[in-house]
Amino acid sequence: MAGIHDQSAGEAAERLIAFWKIHRRFDANIRALAEYAHVSPDTVYRWLNRKAVPKPAKARLIESWLDARKS
Repeated sequence: MAGIHDQSAGEAAERLIAFWKIHRRFDANIRALAEYAHVSPDTVYRWLNRKAVPKPAKARLIESWLDARKS
């Protein structure tokens, strides 16, 4: 079961990185996502730099945050 969680977390991280390639207002977006996901901005930077993979619960928060940005 851990493999499925790792895969979805990896997909959320990849989607987040793709979002940032388009929306380069880093500071405001990083702070907003960090607050939404209840993590530090440094954690968001680690996700973006692929130094960390978000846990499944955080991956779901990233997905919902990104989905809200599409609207």
